[in-house]
Amino acid sequence: MEICRYNKNPILTKEDVPFKVNSIFNPGAVKYDGKYLLFCRVEMPIGRSSLVIAESEDGYNFKVASKHVLTPEDHKDFYDYVKWGIEDTRITQIENKFYLTYTGYSKFQPLVMLSETSNFVDFKIHGPISEPSNKDCAIFPEKINGYYWKVDRPSAEKRRDIWISRSPDIIHWGGHKVLLEPEPGTWETDRIGSSSNPIKTREGWLMLYHGVRSSIYKLGVVLLDLEKPWLVIGKSKGPIISPDYDYERIGDVNNVIFSNGWILEDNGDVKIYYSGADMNICLAETNIQYLLSLCK
Repeated sequence: MEICRYNKNPILTKEDVPFKVNSIFNPGAVKYDGKYLLFCRVEMPIGRSSLVIAESEDGYNFKVASKHVLTPEDHKDFYDYVKWGIEDTRITQIENKFYLTYTGYSKFQPLVMLSETSNFVDFKIHGPISEPSNKDCAIFPEKINGYYWKVDRPSAEKRRDIWISRSPDIIHWGGHKVLLEPEPGTWETDRIGSSSNPIKTREGWLMLYHGVRSSIYKLGVVLLDLEKPWLVIGKSKGPIISPDYDYERIGDVNNVIFSNGWILEDNGDVKIYYSGADMNICLAETNIQYLLSLCK
């Protein structure tokens, strides 16, 4: 099984949202209590983003909730850092808790916010876990060598590399290392960033990432060492999904395929939830063995 787009893409558009929005896109994804949950970014008419949940029994047909699940105003003591919006959630389950990392926007530039929940109703907002400018953060689903680990994408002058760091408590982070840098002269030459929570396989940690050249966003996949996650075992030679269809090429931002959520099924199948042109939510399906084969 290679990578197949769902034949009814897009699965969600702004017409599916029961309140007025400019767009719905870039969802984090998780299975909880037997249901598929998408933590969707909705851009409001004033141009600032909040998060709303879409729920499904089968992973294909989703219903969007009637109100937001998280807004900038919910962040209270941290409001100054998210005043212009919260965006692009990655969700990681560690034991019985779910950790959400997402971008907070304000006059202070983008930074990484952290919240946790055990039921997707009540949220404990921990606040920033990075300084600006930083985004595209995902946490590994278990401790490695006694530490929690995360990847993110700081911006440093013209550099747009993926970094990895470790923490004793998920709140305080150090041991920063460069994990992956854009490959010059290829589809990812301008910048890269992580696109999913890492999945543990027998061969290593598997993770989606996005690459950009000439403002065209595509997805790739990378494999990291199980015990030394700062070591790259291999990655796809080219993009695994590129903007080909009108719903991926024409929108608020043309020629963009962006993902920050996927779900691994018990049989090894993988559902990749992604957005086209910053306007919608789509689905592509594959399996874990095919993705691993691309990294060899």
